[in-house]
Amino acid sequence: MSEVPPSRRDNSKLRFIDAMPRPLLVVFLVTGTVAVVAALVFIIQPPEFSTVPVQERRPPPRGTLTHDTGRIFPAPLPSAAPAVSAPCSALSTTVLKVGVSGAVRLREVLADVCRLAHGGVARELTTAIGGLKGVTIRFAVFQRAGVESTADFATRTIWLNIKFSRSNLAVEEVAPVIVHEGYHLAYIQDAVTAAQELGARRAEVAACRELISVDQWPRWCKDARALTDLPAARAVALLVSAGYPP
Repeated sequence: MSEVPPSRRDNSKLRFIDAMPRPLLVVFLVTGTVAVVAALVFIIQPPEFSTVPVQERRPPPRGTLTHDTGRIFPAPLPSAAPAVSAPCSALSTTVLKVGVSGAVRLREVLADVCRLAHGGVARELTTAIGGLKGVTIRFAVFQRAGVESTADFATRTIWLNIKFSRSNLAVEEVAPVIVHEGYHLAYIQDAVTAAQELGARRAEVAACRELISVDQWPRWCKDARALTDLPAARAVALLVSAGYPP
């Protein structure tokens, strides 16, 4: 019985890795390992990107607006405005120009503001609540993303970011934003300046402290605290650098 001769290796079908020079193979393997590790690190711990400086997170005024939101796209209104009673006499002339669910939600917000209208709070907060008399509050989409609100001196209207109409945001988080604009409206005869903006931030952070547990503060409360914790001259200088008139 004849023996079958051993098969001979077909060198024409050498794998790419076999044909690769050893030094190059080592570099190839090391590079691949580094790439995999880098990808895992990126997934497990994404890099922290630089953030917008705190003084620039509320844009400076433009025209009759307290904050430049770009174009304002008002939220649609129902054919018949919902009848909502004022939660207190201090806000009896405040108008809610919103839908039914928005009116119910904003009435809860204004009830929070009413709790602060009895005194014993920061001077800026009392001023801000006074500035809400005769004001109309509406929801809108802003061309500039990330802006919470603006007020129009020409129409005495506070425009709130449409996100505040949604139930996934706690109602107590909205009051400081309204208070902020109320402070500006209390000085409707004056142009918005860096000093006035600092006063609005003080009113805002005072409302945050009164209504929300510190460990649950939203970004705008933290931003207001970051600015108001600074010496006044330093805070005003930062706001001027962000475009607010001196």
